[in-house]
Amino acid sequence: MHTIANLESLPDELLLEICKYLLCVDVLLCFDNLNHRFTCLVNDYRRHVSLHKASYAQSFQLCTDILPRIGAQIQTLVIDNCYSALQAIAFPKYFQHSMSTCFPDLKKIILVSFRPDPLFVFLKTLNHLDKLQTIDMRSLFRVPTNQQTEVLLALLQANNSRLTSVLIDDQSSHLNPIKKYLPTHAICSNILHLKIEILTICDLAVLFTIIPNVHTLFVSIHKNDNLDRTNRKFKSETLYHLTHFQLKSIEHSWYLNELRSLLDKLPAVEYLSLNLRTSDVELTSGQILQNYLPNKIKQFHYAIHYLPEQITKCSNILETWESVYPIRCLYDVEQNDYMFLHTIPYLSFDYLEISSSVASAVSKHSNSFENVLRVHVDCDFTLTEAFPIISCCRRAKHSMIWLHGTNRQCNNHEQLTQEQTHQKQADTLPKLPRLRRLTLVGLPPKDLHHMSTILLAAPNLFRLDLNYNTLLLMLADDKVCSILRQRITALTINHMQASSRYVEENIARIALIFLHLRHLYVDMRSLEMTIDMMVLYYFDEFVKQNAPLVSLCADGKPSDEMKLDAKKWLLSHRQYLNEKQLAVYFNEKAGRLLIWM
Repeated sequence: MHTIANLESLPDELLLEICKYLLCVDVLLCFDNLNHRFTCLVNDYRRHVSLHKASYAQSFQLCTDILPRIGAQIQTLVIDNCYSALQAIAFPKYFQHSMSTCFPDLKKIILVSFRPDPLFVFLKTLNHLDKLQTIDMRSLFRVPTNQQTEVLLALLQANNSRLTSVLIDDQSSHLNPIKKYLPTHAICSNILHLKIEILTICDLAVLFTIIPNVHTLFVSIHKNDNLDRTNRKFKSETLYHLTHFQLKSIEHSWYLNELRSLLDKLPAVEYLSLNLRTSDVELTSGQILQNYLPNKIKQFHYAIHYLPEQITKCSNILETWESVYPIRCLYDVEQNDYMFLHTIPYLSFDYLEISSSVASAVSKHSNSFENVLRVHVDCDFTLTEAFPIISCCRRAKHSMIWLHGTNRQCNNHEQLTQEQTHQKQADTLPKLPRLRRLTLVGLPPKDLHHMSTILLAAPNLFRLDLNYNTLLLMLADDKVCSILRQRITALTINHMQASSRYVEENIARIALIFLHLRHLYVDMRSLEMTIDMMVLYYFDEFVKQNAPLVSLCADGKPSDEMKLDAKKWLLSHRQYLNEKQLAVYFNEKAGRLLIWM
């Protein structure tokens, strides 16, 4: 006779394994303070608290009951404004005068998808937290140019300048230290570790003056300075304490003299990682480059996107590295207009941004990119162009495929031949169990039916970002729809258009497919009309399907009624929501409506 075990009869190891499938908020709400055994069992969830994906009601209960009770044990706190749309605004209201007394042992705060104004409010609550040393910013939203310096200094000087580490990920807005906005003698000597996104090389020079004591600096530069070659000299302060330096700059085309002048300012660097773009053949020579590396170098990682100005043989480049560092050269034999060189192993970088033109070469070295967590592939027309590269990044959590719709000036015959080659090359994928998010940018792919290949390979994929037109085409494929219906809980729809008279039917179709959707973002900025009716269409259709929506966000032009009081606007149009717990807000600066349920 079989017996049914209750939860408490299970061993601790099995209970902890079950907890891995739950959100932190679910674990705390279900098991904390249940009894002594369960309280001890979830100790790690009490020390490292994440409000990721919390609903409005869950957040209220946590902030009013559980967090004040367990606050003294919390060492890491995650505040998620991405999937919990108004958490950035709500959280400081509960703890604006009590952060230091409620969370005395707090060491690290992770802030997700914050905008500048809520960030300023939150940072003002961080006072006299003696153990708080790290702020980790993820997906910081667009910061206006005139606010970027102010936001940067607010972060570096937060918690009464007690922080030593500020980490801003590569999915965040750039924060440029612009000279005209900098106070006189703005120096943050407390910062020892900094990761940041900036726009230009000139911004990097200004940044050096602000953080004289920095030990670790990871920088991404997003823009070309447009300086002529003779004026490309890096002029700034010398960083005498910097030992770890990583630079990503693949929009700006580098020259040797420019890189040399930068490295002269880093005499103490021991660990150096460079990911650059260049047309300067000297930057592909290991023998030349070795002459200008800092004397104390212990570890050097190099990745370079080389766009040769004249025909260059890969074998000649490799010869210059034989006695320096092991290196790999990836290129398309037929095109020979783009090469990707990287030192072996490719360990220092957790991202890979690369053209699909070298896919064949990448597939020959399938173990090279095991460390990659985010992969971005530039393609021409098809998804399958990216497959060989994605196949080599099996640990990636986020894959982005950018379809440009240009084929490097090929004629029709060459285009057809290349597409057939790509089809033969890879129309299958290995299992990708770590892939959580897929982003499609640009034109709809010609082989959209291969979305099912990606979905079947990635059983844990839950977030999909794509254009409205691409989504509509995808929903015509029943096989794809059946998988989307089971998997996707977060959906981003970009560039929504209302030119079609079938827009209501399209929204109904979307709601019918994404039955388990919890988080929806729709970009309606291209609409000439106000977004009011569109938002209500989406809201009604997902309610009709009983979808468990937690957040609905929309960018676009509001009516005066929505702008004046968004919550009053929604409740006046949908009175049945009066009995529901929800927060509604229209951010006028960002042009964004946020509904958190």
